[in-house]
Amino acid sequence: MATNYLDTGDTGRAVSAESDGALFAGIFGSAKYVLENGSQLKAEVQSNNIVKISDGDAVMYGRHVRIPANDSALVTINNGHSGTNRIDLIVFRYTKDSTGKETVDLVVIQGEDSTGTATAPTAVDGNILTGAMQSDFPLYSVELNGINIVKVNPLFNVIGNISKLKEELTELNSKLTETTAGLSKANNSLGVIGTQYFGKTASYSYRNANNWVNNVAKVTLPKGTYIFTITAKPQALGQNLDAFTLGVTGVSWWEAQSTSLIYFGSGFYPTCTHTFVASVNAGTYGLAIWSSHNRTVNDVEITATRIK
Repeated sequence: MATNYLDTGDTGRAVSAESDGALFAGIFGSAKYVLENGSQLKAEVQSNNIVKISDGDAVMYGRHVRIPANDSALVTINNGHSGTNRIDLIVFRYTKDSTGKETVDLVVIQGEDSTGTATAPTAVDGNILTGAMQSDFPLYSVELNGINIVKVNPLFNVIGNISKLKEELTELNSKLTETTAGLSKANNSLGVIGTQYFGKTASYSYRNANNWVNNVAKVTLPKGTYIFTITAKPQALGQNLDAFTLGVTGVSWWEAQSTSLIYFGSGFYPTCTHTFVASVNAGTYGLAIWSSHNRTVNDVEITATRIK
């Protein structure tokens, strides 16, 4: 059976309220929110019987509800009684009649009088997306003491627009970066377990064949025990065999040094790596290299990860 699932295109039929509601619910969420438009439905007490609701927009289960800009609505609160307390709710009430016509009105759900602590009445929380005929969006609770309105409490959440959310996310990422940098700096100062220290030289021209060159890359460490990893990539110059040694200055040679005998042709950069564990005093430790030939050495790195 041929079916056209396109909803917002020119299909020859009107886009239904259900379709718009589903779309808005997918964008804003399927709950009930006030948007960051206008006065955001601000409430002001005008008298002991009148509360003014200013302009703003809301979404309830995907249905867009609004009091237009520069407009407002007056809500009537029934008189309280001397010596009693009461809580009323001001709600947007959605209704759908038997013909399918939908309306949203501002309605007051009146609570029960109490000589003690008053409780709020119950609102109807029908899910419009699944066909509910009635649903309330509580905006404010109105507390009465005797005949006087003593407090009006907002009950809704304001959801930011995409631009505002982007700004907040950017600010959050910036703060997270600052916090991470601060923690990293603190960890480095404290030398806690797991702290990693790193030094690198992208390229080094070795011109001292058969001699050690110290501190090609280096790290400064507090006293402790570390896993050292040292790496370098010497460039071949056409020799059939080369002895290339990595080491760490200041650490016993039998721990810190590793020699590679390399067979390679011109233009080849083998990766020479050595890993060892050593306990060291506070100080600066540098990666040293020795080679039987002059050469360029790339990616000279030293990493020390504290384990004790």
